[in-house]
Amino acid sequence: MRLFIVLLSLLFAGTAWGQTGQPENGDVPFNGLVVDADGAGVRVRVKVKGTGKVTTADKRGRFGLTNVADSDVLVVSYRRDEIEIPVAGRKSLKILWTGDTGYSASESDELADLGFMYVKRREKIDSSSGISGDELRRLGTSNLRDALLSRVPGLMLVNGEICVRGIGSINSGNGALILCDGHETSINSININEVESVEVLKGSNMYGFRGANGVILIKTKSAASAK
Repeated sequence: MRLFIVLLSLLFAGTAWGQTGQPENGDVPFNGLVVDADGAGVRVRVKVKGTGKVTTADKRGRFGLTNVADSDVLVVSYRRDEIEIPVAGRKSLKILWTGDTGYSASESDELADLGFMYVKRREKIDSSSGISGDELRRLGTSNLRDALLSRVPGLMLVNGEICVRGIGSINSGNGALILCDGHETSINSININEVESVEVLKGSNMYGFRGANGVILIKTKSAASAK
């Protein structure tokens, strides 16, 4: 009887997912792999530009997204380096990360054929991603720190530092890592009128020990116009 139940389960799974691991709800998987020159996986963060859709590669460098458009651009970041890779109609991406902002990217039929079976977890929608500078300025505050505290749920000011992860950050005595155009800085030194966008991450090991307390990524208008 147990064997019969297992066989039925396998049959159901095969019917629901199909031969390429695609469900019947119309979603389309997009698989990616990021490795360095030695073939080791790079645990990058991948965001679909202009959206709140974001994911993180696993320790083997594998990541998965869903319903990526041919015209989309992927923003791939690792520590303080960031690159933008146009999808350009490709159904998967195998990326060789060569350090800093160097890379090569190609489509891989093998990755595409694995479908939804490639990785267990795909993108999440980060509600604090992509806060525009215009939105922050409309809040009527004169500085970026106060605008973020009023706009992003969970942010707190403790001993002059912005804490992202709540109680954990307070106990450790360390505020969030503030990066403006890739450089660590004080949030009080940034003119809110020069801000293009802000992202708030609750914690990321790609930014080292400091990133564990949360990261606030700020992009200025000058950096945005340079791309």
